[in-house]
Amino acid sequence: MEEKIAKIISVVFYPMLIPSYTILILFNINNYISLLIPFSAKLLILGMVFITTFLFPILFIFIMKRKGIVKTLQMETREERIYPFAVTAIFYFLSYYMLKQLHISDIYYLFLLGATFLIIIALLITFYWKISVHMIGIGGMLGALIGISFRINIDFVILIALTVLCSGIVGFARLKLNAHIPLQIYTGFLSGVIIMLLVFLI
Repeated sequence: MEEKIAKIISVVFYPMLIPSYTILILFNINNYISLLIPFSAKLLILGMVFITTFLFPILFIFIMKRKGIVKTLQMETREERIYPFAVTAIFYFLSYYMLKQLHISDIYYLFLLGATFLIIIALLITFYWKISVHMIGIGGMLGALIGISFRINIDFVILIALTVLCSGIVGFARLKLNAHIPLQIYTGFLSGVIIMLLVFLI
């Protein structure tokens, strides 16, 4: 039963869904960074982010699976993660570039820039070691929320607390599935938080 729950958690918090979740959260806060964007524009932006950071990368991973480049969609071995990560980094950068062309707050495209950095770092680490991309993703969300709260002086205490809680749940799920050792979990989480935080504060 616990293993089944851990699998569900891993799917819900699939790393490539984190950008869409984060943008959706930012679109629903009571602040000028959200209120100045028309609802129709929000739908278009969210759709674009979902397509470029989830749909296209997943499609390419399916193609790689059919060609035998990756064995499973979970990409359990370090070696089979390299090509998918490289392709995903390209799509993440495309998402960042497209958002930067729009007349919206810089926090949106800075988040995608940070996400691009994180996937590139994950790719580089993967050449030598298997790091938890789930924890990089949820750590990146936490780092973004903390960074944005400082950047625009907004109270994200509840959101940050909930994200910390979710981080613990995701970490537990990955350990329960024996997908990673604790060091890979902690390293992924701290990398996500620190890199994303630096993007917003530097």
